[in-house]
Amino acid sequence: MTTVSVILVGCLSVFNLVLTLALARKLTQLSHAGSHGNSHGASHGGSAGSILSGVSIPDNRLPDGAPMPEFRTVSQADGPISGHDLTGDRAVVGFFSTTCGSCLEQAPDFVKAVTAYPGGRERVLAVVKGTGPVGDNLVAILEPVARVVVEPAGVSEGSVAEAFGVVRWPSYVDIDAAGRITNRLLPAELAVAPAAL
Repeated sequence: MTTVSVILVGCLSVFNLVLTLALARKLTQLSHAGSHGNSHGASHGGSAGSILSGVSIPDNRLPDGAPMPEFRTVSQADGPISGHDLTGDRAVVGFFSTTCGSCLEQAPDFVKAVTAYPGGRERVLAVVKGTGPVGDNLVAILEPVARVVVEPAGVSEGSVAEAFGVVRWPSYVDIDAAGRITNRLLPAELAVAPAAL
C-alpha cells in the first residue's frame, strides 16, 4: 500500500509541475503577444481590468484621461526631476521592477519604441523599482534613451510609481501635450512606436 501511495503522490507532483510549466509558457507568450487582437490603449481605462486572451490584467489606479500627477524625484545621472519637466509637450513614462520577468524582457522593446521620441530622452522617464544586479541591468538598458529613476522595492509614499497609481509591472504611460495620461500595456502601444515613425 505504501508503494502505491508513493507512486500516486509522485505522479500527481509531475502532473502539477507540467501544468505549472504550461501556465508559465502561456503567460510568457501573452507578454510577447503585442497588440494583436484586442487594443488596450485608451479604451481600457477605468475598467476593473483588461482581458488579454482570457488572462485578467489589472488596471493602474489612475485612469486614462486623468491629469498627470505631481511628483518630485532624483535621477543619479540627471539630477532632480518633477512633473513640471514633463509638461508642455508629449512625454512617456515607463515603469519597471526588478522582481518582474516581463520587465527585463520588455525593456529593449521600450528602448526601440522611444529611441526617436520627439524631444529625446528629456521627454522620456523610466522608473526602476528595486536595486541589485537586475536593477543595474535595467538602468544600463534604459539610460541611453531615458532619464532613469531608481526607487526602493515595495510601496513607498512619495514615489513616482505611487503617484501614477502603478499596480501593473511593467507599465507604460503616454502623456499628451495637455498633461493627460493614457495607460499602455505594451511598448508597441506607445504613441510613438517604430511602426508609427
